[in-house]
Amino acid sequence: MFTGDTGLSDAISELAKGADLLFSEVNSVDEFRARQIQIGRWQAMTPRQQEETIRHMVDEHVSPEQVGEMASRAGVKTVVLTHLPPTDDPKDEYTRFVERLKKHFSGPVLIAKDLMEF
Repeated sequence: MFTGDTGLSDAISELAKGADLLFSEVNSVDEFRARQIQIGRWQAMTPRQQEETIRHMVDEHVSPEQVGEMASRAGVKTVVLTHLPPTDDPKDEYTRFVERLKKHFSGPVLIAKDLMEF
């Protein structure tokens, strides 16, 4: 089962029931906001734009915890995290996302990398 940008969704859990793999985008609102501040975009936004940006991140993306909840409800065997947020660290392995997801899902979790095969 593949997802794109999405919010928390019972439909995804239902569609993914019993799947071997759940490929899901993942994001962190806190990390996104910090990155926007770091690069100067946040300060250039009006308060309304900041509010709309956060609403978009919450409603149209999922946190690691939400991915874990959906995967657990669906009974998938393995989760593959994709569409990862940018980072300044080229060696970032996103283990913090795996740790957060594992609070709700006990199966294997992989971080997608270019040219991986399944």
